Amino acid sequence: MTRSFGGPLLISCLGVEDDLPLLPHFLVHYRDLGIAPGAVHVILNASSEDHVGVGKARAILAEFGHTPAEIWTEPYSSAAMWERRRAVQTHVAQAGDWIVNADVDEFHEYPAPLNEVLDWCGERRITAVQGPFIDRIAVDGALATVRTAPPLAEQFPVCAEAMIHIAGLSGGHDRYGTVKLMLHRAEVKPSRGGHHPQADSREVRYALHRPLAEFPAITRPEFRFSHPFRVHHFKWTDTLVAGLHRRLANPAVSPAGKAYGAKLLEYFDEHDGFDLSDLSHSNSTRRSILPWRMRIAALRRGSQLRSKAGRIRQRLRKATS
Repeated sequence: MTRSFGGPLLISCLGVEDDLPLLPHFLVHYRDLGIAPGAVHVILNASSEDHVGVGKARAILAEFGHTPAEIWTEPYSSAAMWERRRAVQTHVAQAGDWIVNADVDEFHEYPAPLNEVLDWCGERRITAVQGPFIDRIAVDGALATVRTAPPLAEQFPVCAEAMIHIAGLSGGHDRYGTVKLMLHRAEVKPSRGGHHPQADSREVRYALHRPLAEFPAITRPEFRFSHPFRVHHFKWTDTLVAGLHRRLANPAVSPAGKAYGAKLLEYFDEHDGFDLSDLSHSNSTRRSILPWRMRIAALRRGSQLRSKAGRIRQRLRKATS
């Protein structure tokens, strides 16, 4: 396959009924991160190929130099969507490629230019980088309408931890669902939800030596807010509730998705938006005082020591059993 661009590929999916207002913001964000024209592959999910939203999405993508990866006309389910995204990855990615995987409401933040991050990963043979979700909320806590301007970061300036606060860490929603596989090599395939590599992915080498969700501190807002790699989550808009009702009506919805969606609907039915007085939040993301390389190095060392201690405990248990 001959290419006219270098750098990572971006794979995503857009539901044209709910997410179309996010698309221009999404494309600007990743263009500014350095994703080249033609490197973006967006699956369009619609009720039919002639849905008006499909034409609008095509026009927006064309303006940025992209074409849709495919038009998907089945009812949305997470399992089907990620199966299609993995198929797109297999079709477009070549050995050695890097993939940025981001839903259209997920805006990645890297601590350095992407090329520098990729060099850093290559030096350490890292193949998978994860980051926590940072929920982005309107200043009054409302599920607000997405406008064409200003940038989404100004429309939704509150940085919060909402997912754990609302859904907890039980009933199918655990700490593994609170992080995202942001950046990975072509040989690594995302699992359903895109939170982690599939179990059969080859040569997974995590940025922190182990999955981010296995760090006990991942449930603490201060740890999430200060992590060098973050996923700003612009999920909390005025189309959320209607979209959740449609997804939960699909018989193919997963038990975890059904439980999580039901908890969100229950919360917003009670509060009609967010109760910011009861939510860990900030009007700006708080960074670690350490430079990002030192911060990650410290986390990597801690992870190695924890793994070593775990192996020692396992050997001691075997010796005394």
